[in-house]
Amino acid sequence: MSTYNGIFMRSALGQTNNIPRPGALSSSPDIIPYGTEPVSDPQTFFKNNYDKDVGKTLQAQQTNYIYLRGKNFSSSKIDDSGDSRPHLFWTPASVLSYPNKWTELTQTPSRKPVSLVTEAGAVGVMSEPLIWVPDNITADHYCMIAQVPSPGYDNAIPDTLQISDFAGWVAKSGGIAWRNISVQNANVVTLTGAKMYYEQGTEAAKIQFTIICENVPIGSTVSFSAGAPGPIPPINLDPTVVSTGPSFTTGIVADVPANYVSDIYFNLQAPAGVKDLSKAKVSIQAAYPTHITSELYTLAKSPAELGMPSADEVFAILMRGLNKQKGEVLRPHHEQYLEQLTDMHAQLNSDVRSGPQRLIVVGQNNYDWK
Repeated sequence: MSTYNGIFMRSALGQTNNIPRPGALSSSPDIIPYGTEPVSDPQTFFKNNYDKDVGKTLQAQQTNYIYLRGKNFSSSKIDDSGDSRPHLFWTPASVLSYPNKWTELTQTPSRKPVSLVTEAGAVGVMSEPLIWVPDNITADHYCMIAQVPSPGYDNAIPDTLQISDFAGWVAKSGGIAWRNISVQNANVVTLTGAKMYYEQGTEAAKIQFTIICENVPIGSTVSFSAGAPGPIPPINLDPTVVSTGPSFTTGIVADVPANYVSDIYFNLQAPAGVKDLSKAKVSIQAAYPTHITSELYTLAKSPAELGMPSADEVFAILMRGLNKQKGEVLRPHHEQYLEQLTDMHAQLNSDVRSGPQRLIVVGQNNYDWK
């Protein structure tokens, strides 16, 4: 047994940098599948939880976020970027020992290559998550393989058709990790993808992000998120049930730092039994709030003009519908939607000295179901 003095990837909690690693190898806590909602501060969160496996079940046919971390056991800082950046692959378990069958994940929210910079003796976290939209899988499961370089070590993936002793190779390679991945298959019609590449520009600002649904069936669930960290709160709309039709709009307001860039992804799940979404349209919109003292105020639009109802208006619509159904009351998803609208309007009008704010649309992408 020897020690691995580089960025070490564990196969189980409690391991130090001894190789070959003992025990089971297929549950690395340093490959972190995190599901459909990104982490607001991944550097802090994953370092502070190094003693925990915080991985989650992924959702098939939806946008999921995958993170990597590792501990630097060398005496020097290691900068894995550029040509020496980390790599992450996925494969069905049935072809795990065949590297030519693996698929590398390369898509990131910022559209830049990932990096992993780790100080001596410290835990490092990959610069941003990788994006994966897994298909449904039956009679098999997915695996992920991470490759993290370190100076002086050969962590190259064997250039062979088959790795005859895959487990032995992983056990002896301190910069290689393997994790079996749990995926919840989708049993309804789903839609996912990058809806907008958002670029903040050189000035920080408060920005309203909304999802605008037209002819999306009531009972569908929608959400959106930007995987790159930075905004406060994160650009992340929790899964929200579409409660009104034919139009439905909701969103969040975030303080976005200067020079921030990220793809914004959305997920939509239709209600059980719905197969035809040919008339559905989904838009993601970013709008900059301005106030009465601004030169742009006369060019801006009110939230209502952009399709954003007030909580009072939605409450009245919901109650009219519920009153037609004797004994029906507001459900938790109705209350969630009303809270979202209340919070958005409150943040937009938080500065009472400037009067009601109006909005200038700075970005909008549409998706027509095809």
